[in-house]
Amino acid sequence: MVYKMDHYDVCIIGAGAAGLSAGTAAAERGHKVIIVDKNKKAGMKLYATGNGKCNIANSHMAFCCYYDSSFAAEILGDEPYKEVIDFMKELGVECVSKSGYYYPRSGQASTVVWALLDRLRFLGAEILLNTAVDHIEIKDGRYIIHKNGKALLSADKLIIATGGFSMPSLGAIDENTATGLYADLGLKTAPAKPMLCPVITKEDLTCLAGVRTGANVSIYADGKLIEEYGEVQFTDYGLSGIVIFNMSYYEPEKLYLDTLNGISEEEFVRSFRRLKKSDPQRSLHAFMNGYLNDKLAEYIISVKCGYSTKTKLNDAPEDAAVKLYKSAAKLEFTFKQLYGYEHSQVTKGGILTSMINPEDMRVKGVPGLYAAGEAVDVAGKCGGYNLMFAIISGRKAGRS
Repeated sequence: MVYKMDHYDVCIIGAGAAGLSAGTAAAERGHKVIIVDKNKKAGMKLYATGNGKCNIANSHMAFCCYYDSSFAAEILGDEPYKEVIDFMKELGVECVSKSGYYYPRSGQASTVVWALLDRLRFLGAEILLNTAVDHIEIKDGRYIIHKNGKALLSADKLIIATGGFSMPSLGAIDENTATGLYADLGLKTAPAKPMLCPVITKEDLTCLAGVRTGANVSIYADGKLIEEYGEVQFTDYGLSGIVIFNMSYYEPEKLYLDTLNGISEEEFVRSFRRLKKSDPQRSLHAFMNGYLNDKLAEYIISVKCGYSTKTKLNDAPEDAAVKLYKSAAKLEFTFKQLYGYEHSQVTKGGILTSMINPEDMRVKGVPGLYAAGEAVDVAGKCGGYNLMFAIISGRKAGRS
C-alpha cells in the first residue's frame, strides 16, 4: 500500500506498454519504482491490441512506417523488432512471425501483460491503480504527484507514459487532464488528433455498407502521391480497413480506390466487347459483377456513371466500357472528417520530439524528466509499429 508522500527513485505515469516496459528497465537497475495509473487494472489498451492477439512488432522497417519521423528512426534503428523479441524472450514470452508481423505464440495479448506484471512484481516495483493524477509539482528537485489536490508521493525521476487519447472506453487519459500535466512540466505539444481510424466521407455510402474489396488506395499529400494496397471496408458513414487507417494520418481531401488493380483498360474494354458480341443481352450490372461485388458494381454503374444497371450491353453507349473502367479504376471519395478517438488506434500529436533527447528519452532542460510511448509525437502505421515504439522508448527511458 502506498502512503502519503512515500518517496521513490522513479515514478512512471501510465501503466500501458511504454510505462510497464519503462518500469521493468528501471527496476532492473535496483531503483525503487512506482507506476501510477487511473484504471482499475494495468495494460488496459495492451489487452486489446491486435484484436486481443497483440501484434507486438514488425520485421519490415522503413522511414515511411513512422510517417517520415527521423526521431523514430533514431530511437529504433534498423531492426527494432529484434530488441522487442529478445525482451519478450527474457519475460518468457515466445513470439511467432506471420509474414513479418510478430505475435506472442499464445495468440493472446494477456500473455504479454501478465509477463510484464510478473517481472515488475519480482523486481519489487509497485503499481498504484485507480489513481488519476491531476497535478505534478516540481519542488526541491523532486516530483510531487497529486490527486484531487492532495500530494500522494514524490520521486527523484519522472517518466511520462500517459499514452494518447484514443479508445477512451479502454481507459485512455482524458485530453484536458494530459494537457494540464504537460503544462505543469512545461512540455510543449503538437496538436492532437485521432489517427489509424475510419474516414467519414461526404458521399452517402449506405448502399455499400458491409462491402469489402481489395483496392490500391491513393491520395495526394504534401505535394506527392501516396499509395497503398489493402482491403477497404465500406460503411454507412464512409471507409474503413487497415489501408484507410494508414491514410487517415494525412486527412486527405480526396481518396481514390483502384478496385480493378492489376487489370488494364485495354484488357477491360476488350472483355466488354467480347461479351457484347457473344451475349449482347447481358446487362451492365452482370458484366461489372464479373469483376466486382454486386453492390459495388451497381454503385459505379448508377451513381458514378449515371447508367441503369439493367442496360443491355448491346444498348450501352459507345464509350460505356471506358467510362466504367475509369470510374472503377479511380473511384473517388471526398474526405469529410476522421471518425473520432473512440474508433482510432493511435493519437497523432503529443510531446514535441524536439524537446526529447533520443539517446535516453530525457526531456531537455528539465532534470529527471523523461517521456515515452504514445505521449510523444511519434505515430506509426498499423502492424505493430506503435507498440514496438512504446516498448523500446519505454525501456530506453527506464534504463536511463
